[in-house]
Order: sequence, then structure tokens, then C-alpha cells
Amino acid sequence: MMEWPRERATPFMDARQKQRCVIEFLHAEGVGPIDIHRRLVRVYRAEAVDVSTVRRWVRRLRSGDRDLSDKSRSGRPCTATTRENEVRLDQIICANREITVNEMRAELDVGVSALETMLSSLGYRKVGDRWVKRKRTKEQSD
Repeated sequence: MMEWPRERATPFMDARQKQRCVIEFLHAEGVGPIDIHRRLVRVYRAEAVDVSTVRRWVRRLRSGDRDLSDKSRSGRPCTATTRENEVRLDQIICANREITVNEMRAELDVGVSALETMLSSLGYRKVGDRWVKRKRTKEQSD
């Protein structure tokens, strides 16, 4: 199967929105959620939505809801997980590999959940008493 060139995709639509459109199209063709997910992974690789997300969107489409936009949600929006905070966190860890989670939280003034999200996106994990970057395989970096 031929992959869609990413540079030709519409620039104003994010990857999740594009995938929702693909899910809607493939669902209309009668393709099941598992096969839809496999095809999304083939094209979007690491950016592909989870299979549970595909199932949720298929259920939503089956119920007749054709609105592909995000619904507003209650709750506080995440404002701590920003690119600036990630850069600061990376600098903090590089300066002191033995820093504790509580010290990082105090330095950045963020919660545990936001800190865990940033550590994960930066690829850090705790080995012994030091923070190290996870090693990526060649497949992951492609």
C-alpha cells in the first residue's frame, strides 16, 4: 500500500484531526476498528492514535455523530506542560543528574502529572539515583 506524502497533507489540520477524517472514511467503507488502527500506524507511525481512540470514534460515528471536532471538556486545561518548561526541565536535569522529583517540581512549580508527562516526552528515566535519556532504536528515530 502506498503511503500518503506528509508534505502534501493540509497544513492547517493537525495529525489527530486528519486521523479522525481517515477513521470516518474507512468506517463508512465498512473497515473494522482494528484494521483502521493498523492502517493509521502504517501511515502516521508514532503519531497514530491508540486503538482505543479508534474504537471510541467508530462508536461515535455509529451513533450518528458526524462532528469530528473536539468537544469542550470540563476541568482545568493543562498549562504546565509547555515547550518552555520542557526546555527548562532538560537544563535542570543536565545540570544535576541526581535531582529529585520534588526538587524538579519545586523548581518548575508544576504538579506530578505534568512533570511525568514532560519527563516522558524528553525521554528521561531514573536509573539508580541518576536521570538518563532512554536509548532509542533506529526504528523509533525514523
